[in-house]
Amino acid sequence: MATTSACVAWRGETMAQLFGVCLLPATGEFTYDPLPAQGGKSTDSTVAPINAYLAPGGAKADYSFALDQLQAAHPECRTVALVCAWFGDSTDAAACKIYPATNFIGGGFKTYADGAWSGADWQVSGLTQKSSGLIPISTSNGSAAYGGTPSDQSIVRCIRDLRARGLRVIFYPFILMDAPGKPWRGRIGLSADLSAATTQAVATFLGAARPSQFTPDADNLTVAYSGAPTDFTYRRFILHYANLCAVAGGVDLFLIGSELRGLEILRGPNWTRAGTTDANGCAQWDYPFVAGLTQLAADVRATFDTAGFTRDLTRYKNLIAYSPDWSTWNGWQHPDAQGQWPHLDQLFASPNIDLVAFDNYLPLSDWTLGDGGLDCHNWNAPRPQSWPPTPETMNGLGLSGEPSLHNADYLKANIEGGEGFNWYYANSYSGGVGLDPLGTDQRCTLPLGDRATQTRRPFAANQKLLMRKGLRWWWNNAHRAIYDTGDGAGWIPRGPATAWTPRSKSIAFVEYGFATVDRCTNQPNVFYDPKSSESATPFWSLWTGSRGAGWTPQRDDTLADLALQAVHDYWLANNETSASGVPMIYTPFCCAWNWDARPFPVFPLASDVWGDGGAWANGNWIGGKGPTVAPAAPDPPPASGDLAAFPTLAGQGWSVKYQPRFLTSVQTRVSGRELRAARRLNPSRDIEISFDVLRGAAALAELQQVVAFISAHAGQAQPFLFAPPDNLGDVRGAILGQGDGTTRRFPLTRRIGGFSETAPAFLGVPTIRFDGVAAPAGYALSILPTAVTFTTAPAPGVMVTADFTAADLVRFADDSVDLEEFMTDFWTLRRVRLETVRT
Repeated sequence: MATTSACVAWRGETMAQLFGVCLLPATGEFTYDPLPAQGGKSTDSTVAPINAYLAPGGAKADYSFALDQLQAAHPECRTVALVCAWFGDSTDAAACKIYPATNFIGGGFKTYADGAWSGADWQVSGLTQKSSGLIPISTSNGSAAYGGTPSDQSIVRCIRDLRARGLRVIFYPFILMDAPGKPWRGRIGLSADLSAATTQAVATFLGAARPSQFTPDADNLTVAYSGAPTDFTYRRFILHYANLCAVAGGVDLFLIGSELRGLEILRGPNWTRAGTTDANGCAQWDYPFVAGLTQLAADVRATFDTAGFTRDLTRYKNLIAYSPDWSTWNGWQHPDAQGQWPHLDQLFASPNIDLVAFDNYLPLSDWTLGDGGLDCHNWNAPRPQSWPPTPETMNGLGLSGEPSLHNADYLKANIEGGEGFNWYYANSYSGGVGLDPLGTDQRCTLPLGDRATQTRRPFAANQKLLMRKGLRWWWNNAHRAIYDTGDGAGWIPRGPATAWTPRSKSIAFVEYGFATVDRCTNQPNVFYDPKSSESATPFWSLWTGSRGAGWTPQRDDTLADLALQAVHDYWLANNETSASGVPMIYTPFCCAWNWDARPFPVFPLASDVWGDGGAWANGNWIGGKGPTVAPAAPDPPPASGDLAAFPTLAGQGWSVKYQPRFLTSVQTRVSGRELRAARRLNPSRDIEISFDVLRGAAALAELQQVVAFISAHAGQAQPFLFAPPDNLGDVRGAILGQGDGTTRRFPLTRRIGGFSETAPAFLGVPTIRFDGVAAPAGYALSILPTAVTFTTAPAPGVMVTADFTAADLVRFADDSVDLEEFMTDFWTLRRVRLETVRT
């Protein structure tokens, strides 16, 4: 087993508290087995260990070590969601097969129990590694893309072991896409919508497996299936595991799926905006897959009841749920229909669904590069006191102290606040990795659309259903579709309410979590994996490296850990309970993504065994990580008075050298053609001045001023302000922007010929004007970067301009200067070199 010398060490001493964890890797024929196992492929002459890498040759499997680590590091963790994968081979619902797979087709296995090794088979839903018709797992460069589906007997032993450890168990059947690009399972869908073809495609995907076709085998810890062996459909997948969980002795919560967004939102031919009503007069719509899930929940309930595992809502045992994605849990907006429909309410209201689960990857920050953006500027502003908030109040956070992304109170303020609660971006998407548009010369994940300019919009009255973070309102109220009929009223609730009964069922976050990357709380739903077409990093997140060595996401364990703790603490303190005793958030079933059954540090170091170890550093893995020393809160942006300005003296020489300098990577090909890449959006500047005469007489003390200034700034160590030549520093009528009634912050820009940039700094007090007239009081000026922030956003159409003296932020380029006395008390300083700096 090869290992690498990567910097991997258990770093956490005081790690975040967790309600529960999702257990990965979801694959590996015997990865979840407490018994050591060996396996061999059809081409192998012998078997070798496949789940005992931490202590080879011992009687304890890796899974047991990993669970020991979990319970030692997180004794407060009460629940494990056991994630078990089958595979999907297409994003076309009409063609996608859902199937178990193994990397040992035609091979053999052994397991170790009672002091001896004995032969074993990989068994899943009546299939073994020797069955015909198995679909092989794809390979790349000779290595399998995934591990195999966990064998049934390993799942049964795992569930029993988890219960024996005092842990509650959620069974989580999961679809991994073994299709080109390794897409997200939520991409399974169909181009045809609103048609009979839609209904037929969904029926094909679901399949026709019936509960009567499954026979539990308690002796061999598996479940037989009497249907076609190659009936690779979704209902077989779910009903198989419902029966297997019964063989294991039951589970606390069983999921019938998760994040199948593309299927959920498919509309059948009878879908209309108004929909129809059920026997109770409740609104419903033609969503074929939602109807299929509702029937599937009933079949799982019947399976559990037959096995003696009846629903227990007092102790929250033997329950059933479906867990949609965070972007669809409260409804979906069909672009062609001008509205949002609570499409899952008919599933959530079903008597066979016991919880409203969803995978909660909602953002907890909107922190830009530079000074942090609008959340920093509105740190102390009061939180909105009513809903919907106004454009003037929607950004307020009501926090104290110095603004910092690494602040638990800030993250908590965005759980029921901020984006998706008080305001939204009308369009927001990623532009990949590039130079920071704010001019810091750092590489980051570029936000595009309204997010790039932080152009936020408040929600309108009667649109609470649109709030992705509006859990409390959603739980406490009935729901109606919101759409525009063209009657001039816009997007408003219309038609009767759905079948959802307020406060009837708890909500649970079956998944939540944060990748250990910079600004992970800006966009928790993305992950970095270069092998997947879904790979991404959060908006504004930094990348480190160089053009030659390559670029990788900047890691931040501390923020991820802080966010996990914020979620844990917030919902313990801010939950509520119905009059009948139903908690709004059932926290024991909230599970952080993820803990791995492959123990640390053998995972991620065993790169010759597992292909996903490279994703560990920037992924959502919790094991082996933890907070480093928390970064200090950043200093507040200095006001102009906090930085000294280089003295203006009579003896300064006439010549001033002022050299803008860009940074461009140039590669010349054999043909002579060049490949050029700009590494800097705005230039740095090299400045050189001289003093023909510095008088040392006490009455003038010019020499003393220069020596004192250099000494006070410790040579190159401390920055200061320098006024450039008049025609470069004197700014008159600079256009900062046009009011829109929402934007309150405007950078101070200077234009040099046809080139425009944010002014690095300024001297004195700028004059701000509205349509050429001095602006009234009610704004604050900031420096580094320069900006004016208004208490009330300028009205739409108002032109905002400024008159000011621009300055460069510079440092000395040398730690020494050459002063020469050429006459008594008369000195010369032939060269002072300065370089502009960025903060």
